[in-house]
Amino acid sequence: MDRNLKSDLSVGILGGGLAGLALACLLAGRGHRVTVYERDRAGGKLRREKVGGLVFDTGPSLFTFPGVWESYLQRLGEADTLHLQPLPGGLGIHYTPFGPVPLPVPPGHPLHASWEKYRAKVQPLAPHIVSLLTTPPRLTDPAFLRASQALFNVVGPHLTAESWIRAQKLPPTLAHAIRTHALNAGLSPVDAPALYALIPALVSAEVFRPERGMGKLLDALLGFAAARGVEIQEGVEVTAVNGFTLTLSGGKTVQHDLLVSAVDPHRLAKLRGLPAVSPKSKRTVSGVAIYAALPERAPLAATSIIPPSNFQTFRAAIRAGALPPDTLALTHAEGRKLAVLLTAPATARPLGLGHPWVRAQIERVEQILGVPGLLASADEVLALTPGHYAAGGHPGGAIYGAALPVWRGGPFHPQPYRLTPRLWQVGTGVHPGGGIPAILGGALMVDTLLARI
Repeated sequence: MDRNLKSDLSVGILGGGLAGLALACLLAGRGHRVTVYERDRAGGKLRREKVGGLVFDTGPSLFTFPGVWESYLQRLGEADTLHLQPLPGGLGIHYTPFGPVPLPVPPGHPLHASWEKYRAKVQPLAPHIVSLLTTPPRLTDPAFLRASQALFNVVGPHLTAESWIRAQKLPPTLAHAIRTHALNAGLSPVDAPALYALIPALVSAEVFRPERGMGKLLDALLGFAAARGVEIQEGVEVTAVNGFTLTLSGGKTVQHDLLVSAVDPHRLAKLRGLPAVSPKSKRTVSGVAIYAALPERAPLAATSIIPPSNFQTFRAAIRAGALPPDTLALTHAEGRKLAVLLTAPATARPLGLGHPWVRAQIERVEQILGVPGLLASADEVLALTPGHYAAGGHPGGAIYGAALPVWRGGPFHPQPYRLTPRLWQVGTGVHPGGGIPAILGGALMVDTLLARI
């Protein structure tokens, strides 16, 4: 055991995205001296962009499993300043090939009885979900064992989301809508762990956003960091990692007692001078994020989801690095602000607004939602392409990093949080799954593991 890790340490964190910032606050709260190195600006995928005079928060668009955020605040000893507000319509309307269905399915809807049966099947896991998302996967930890047992009781022998969904014999419309949420792991239902088939029931109507937008989460983390003396160096790129020594842009070198990487493992391997192979078939998805300032309020629900018409075709295209004939598309509408998120393969392809595939997908979305020409009417439009996400260090723009086998997905992830005695990892590239719960949960796990050493 390295007892020096319990003393006041100089900690260097590579990457100032949400994961790096969240862990920086926790470690600084333990009395360590923490420096965060971010080659761009703090926040990672979550940033503010001005389009047509309106401010858009990019990156995570939904705030789910608020119990994870509450656990994070409790460990920091901080009050909640986000003022989370329920998102109208919960997970939104899912426009499946068999017809539209809102999730959660409201009373009086023809699929309500099937939804309630599905939700009742999943409900025994609900009291354990926060433990599952925040507890390190250790067989000696009673909390992890209880949560794992609860999950096993629900999923049974089914390893993948697709296998579990098929076993439930749900109506086609509802089954297709639930399959969509496998993409929370950046994978198709055939490749995603069974846990992701349970997410719609676990989240149910508890879908939130901070009162003043998702950017308030970044503001909160930056405030916590400043209060604890975290030094955040924006515009400073780490170009090499050698033992405890970091080489920074410009050739300067610095040393720390402990290093934590919050960048993609592929990028970290390169920084360490190690081979980093990331074939297209082994990556999670990328995306095209389109933000539009409309001349008037969008005549749309707060959230609309247009799944692929055929998940097998979609999966084959993504694994081959090809553009699927129709892809998963999400729209978020708020007043004059419209965000359209298109799922794409992680090939760093320059999929701008003028690309034929992007135009075709936008037309499909507009036709299904009954708003032809809506995007063309916008005062101004901004598109973030797979190349944008690739610039952040993700191979090909893979938003969730490498595609892992199902036995390493979800909470059962013997990931290499600790690469060497003094080099650790955190973030969605290590803790599988996307979204704020995975980011904050992973930070809590690494903080727990470091505190035990």
